[in-house]
Amino acid sequence: MSTSRPRGQTITVSQAAALLGRSDRWVRGLVKAGYIERANRGEYTLVAVIRGALAYYEDQITKNNKAAAATRASEARTREIELRIQERSRELIAMEDARAVIGEMAALVRAELAGLAARYTRDMEARRVLEEVIDDALERIAGGAEKAGAALGADRSDLEAEREA
Repeated sequence: MSTSRPRGQTITVSQAAALLGRSDRWVRGLVKAGYIERANRGEYTLVAVIRGALAYYEDQITKNNKAAAATRASEARTREIELRIQERSRELIAMEDARAVIGEMAALVRAELAGLAARYTRDMEARRVLEEVIDDALERIAGGAEKAGAALGADRSDLEAEREA
């Protein structure tokens, strides 16, 4: 009766551990987990050891990728909850509301300054000069309001950059 010998070179647990740069115990753990098949008692084919180690590391990579995806999803949920809390506590407002406030403030300033020249003087020449000054100021205010509204969508507002300069 012929005994079936495993095909390929066989190595011991110690040799497999040395080949993989790990301990004997770690290699036995791979055997117990089913990553490496035994050829004979205490012997393993070289191919089985390499395939088993590769399969183990591929499983670890898959597990790490799943854990990283779960972590990202958890962080996104946490961020969403934080934003809802800030909105409810009135620390955070909707972009449309902020733009509306900027627009309303610019309109209020325009309305207040529109009749200022007529209230200030009856002298037509002085009134024209004052109206030109007011119109220039209103154009600057409108431009600033437009910049502030556009900066709301950016990570960092242009107004902060101007203040720092």
